[in-house]
Amino acid sequence: MIQLSIIIPFYNVERYITQCLDSVYRQDIPEEEYEVICVNDASPDHSRDIVLEYQKQHKNLVLIEHEHNKKLGAARNTGRSIARGKYIWNVDSDDYIAENCLSSILKQCEQNNLDILMFNLASDTEGVNNTVDFPFCVSDTPQEGITCLNQNISEIGRLCPVWRYIYRRDFLDANKVYSPEINMGEDLPYAFKSLLLAKKILLVNEVYYHYRINPASLTGVSTLKPIVLYEKCFLAARLVYDLLKYIPNDDTILRKVFKNMVRYIVYIYP
Repeated sequence: MIQLSIIIPFYNVERYITQCLDSVYRQDIPEEEYEVICVNDASPDHSRDIVLEYQKQHKNLVLIEHEHNKKLGAARNTGRSIARGKYIWNVDSDDYIAENCLSSILKQCEQNNLDILMFNLASDTEGVNNTVDFPFCVSDTPQEGITCLNQNISEIGRLCPVWRYIYRRDFLDANKVYSPEINMGEDLPYAFKSLLLAKKILLVNEVYYHYRINPASLTGVSTLKPIVLYEKCFLAARLVYDLLKYIPNDDTILRKVFKNMVRYIVYIYP
């Protein structure tokens, strides 16, 4: 039985994708219990050739091809559309995951019947790992997502990367949580909608994810193209604003924070 689907969209990452794929195969559960779904978003480099070599060695690796570039959000949805795992992990192709972490992750999800598992991360700058001291409130027992948001309201902007969560797939499906098909800001509505609707989320301090500080990535580019600015400023902001309907009227602090977040998204990129 497939317990976990790891979805890895890739585009122009031939320098990094080997480390990413090595990490998902240095694990402590049989390959029959998870699948690795790589989505080639019309990558112009040799990333596809690297993935094909891994596919020869690993029967649980599935390669999906986009005929043209559809952007990160769409690539994640493509992978999700064929996923068979009980749980979903969105992993970026220039990052990597912790060695031998899958057994612990799945045990925590199963024992607590979680909608979402949230964990810590480490940053990687030119091969130097530095654990991020992210001051979120670790929970000993599962809690509602809104409780998580309120407890971490001072650091709410750091809750948005979807790769720091393991999601139960039927929870995502039931609540129609999908990635907006844009390149910038796609994490915001996906992460926050799932947090607002989750009934059982557990926050643990284990470092399961390694985030690469990559100057060539979308978030690392200092000068953004007009279409990317439009996506970040207006499309993503509008989707976050639409999430207000999921916040109870009596939760005025959280509603205020979300409105301020929308203003910030719009004005931070003039």
